[in-house]
Amino acid sequence: MLNKKLRLGRKDLKVFFQERGRYIRSGVVTLRARKNGLKNTRFAFIVTGPKNRGAVLRNKTRRRLNDAVGLLMDKAPAGWDLVFLVKLIDRDKIPSFKELKSETENVLSKVFL
Repeated sequence: MLNKKLRLGRKDLKVFFQERGRYIRSGVVTLRARKNGLKNTRFAFIVTGPKNRGAVLRNKTRRRLNDAVGLLMDKAPAGWDLVFLVKLIDRDKIPSFKELKSETENVLSKVFL
C-alpha cells in the first residue's frame, strides 16, 4: 500500500478530472496525468467492472496495480498526479500481475518522454 502522502483523495480526484491532462492507453491500463506543483507524485487507482459479484475481482486488481506501481515509482518524476484506470471486461478473468506491471511500465514511459 502506498503512503498516504502519495495517494490522491476523493476531493483531489474531483479537481483532477475537472482539469485537462495527458491521457494514454495501453491495453488494459489507461493513465491520466497532470502536473500538480508539489514535491511528490501522487497516485490513484480506479478499477471498474461488473457490479454483481465483482467487488472481489476489482479489489484484487486494484491491489495488483498498486503493487506494480510501487515497484515502478522511481520511474515517475516528482510533481505529477497519476490516475491509473482499469476496466474489467470479463467477470471470470482479471489481468495478471505481470501483465499489469508491463502495461503500467509502458504507459509511464509514454507519458514521460
